Amino acid sequence: MNSVAPSLTSLWSLREDCGYRPVPGGPGAGVVSTPWEEIRLDPGTPAVARALERMTYGPVSLDNVLPGFTEGGGTAGDRAPYDALDAALGRLQHVVVRTLALAEGVHHLTVVPIARRARFRPGRPAADAVHRLSRFVTLRASAGGWVAESPLTAHRVVLHTPQAGWLVSCYARPTTVREAARLLGMPVAEAALTVGYLEAAGVLLPGKPLADGAGAPSFTEDEDEALAHWSPRELLVHQRSRPGSHDEPVGPAGRPGTGAGRPGPAGAAITLPVPPRGGADEGEPALSEVLAARRSERPDDGKPLSLDQLGELLHRSAAERPAGGRPYPSLGSRYPLELYLTVTGSGGLERGVYHYDPYGHLLFPLDPAPELVDDLLAEAAANAGLSQEPPVLITMTARFHRVAGSYAGTAYSALLKEVGALQQTLYLVATAMGLGPCALAFGDTETAAHAFGLDWRTEPGVGEFVVSASPGPAVEAVRR
Repeated sequence: MNSVAPSLTSLWSLREDCGYRPVPGGPGAGVVSTPWEEIRLDPGTPAVARALERMTYGPVSLDNVLPGFTEGGGTAGDRAPYDALDAALGRLQHVVVRTLALAEGVHHLTVVPIARRARFRPGRPAADAVHRLSRFVTLRASAGGWVAESPLTAHRVVLHTPQAGWLVSCYARPTTVREAARLLGMPVAEAALTVGYLEAAGVLLPGKPLADGAGAPSFTEDEDEALAHWSPRELLVHQRSRPGSHDEPVGPAGRPGTGAGRPGPAGAAITLPVPPRGGADEGEPALSEVLAARRSERPDDGKPLSLDQLGELLHRSAAERPAGGRPYPSLGSRYPLELYLTVTGSGGLERGVYHYDPYGHLLFPLDPAPELVDDLLAEAAANAGLSQEPPVLITMTARFHRVAGSYAGTAYSALLKEVGALQQTLYLVATAMGLGPCALAFGDTETAAHAFGLDWRTEPGVGEFVVSASPGPAVEAVRR
């Protein structure tokens, strides 16, 4: 065991969602309940039972249970209780919380395991050891202080004191323990102990000196090819939206969702034509043929869609069906996506923006500033690689509360999957109709929000799709 700096005390506890109960079988026999499993501890020594029971109440110094435990105490003749407690804590590493406290009892920082794979073995780096903050670490506020976390680690660190936060900020660039201690006016031994905890938790990365000893140290994270293409934000969204590597809730939540309303329409509703039922007997193409023909089309000579074409595209892709649901899947049948159409004009609709009602198969005209319509279409043209405005831009927004209130942790990733499902449905219907479809990689959040009269925090844009009446033939015509 590493010795502890005089001004800091090492405390131990179990996660708040864990418990301990003794069971028959001998001294020290007991069961620790965890979020993942129950762990049975074989009979050993009463010191193990006393330590675990105290750890369920909150951070405690184990020196109060076994004097000198933190310092690796115990002589050759009385090592048994020390070894038994050390072994038990080793088995429970993924649920043991480690806290550093100041001499006056104020918690300095806490390292909380958040996954079954968590292993925490803090060391004491040398005064001249170089570390740097991982580029994947994020800081957020909590009731206990700053929280440092990363999708690459199995721990979160709560920085209770301003000094702990300042220490982390010293490592925005490669820094030695000695330099960080000097900047903060703290003992080197105290800085080393804190840095050791942060390194073991994956917040700080140890530097590797170059072979010739010259130049700046390197860091393993920067040389890892598996991480080269991940941004911190994308990796965090991915990792937190799937269970297994963290302890945040994922899945059905059962909370009611609430969201702000939207501005009313600027004119009377436009009833869209409903296409005939269709089917193989009407000569429509087989699904396999549509799939084979599907591709992104970006014709610069694309024509505006007629009202009949627009009605058929939206009805077969996004309209509410008589029995409920829509042609594309949605998590929990919440259907958070809303469609806004920006059109260049002609083809039966005036230039402007329209909101689609999938229940009544209606278009409601909105009244944005003309320059916002220009901006939406110009950006869509640039993203699609067109030299002129696309005849129709379909912007997908998300009423986030519809899904976030019911599914914890997975709401945003589910939205993006739903966007993909709707885009593929639009692709297939447009291909069968002989239209020119093309999904866009992104759109301007603020421009869309201003044009549609929305608060992007309540209903953000999440997908874009352009379509034109392509001069090419429909799939069914190709078959003949």
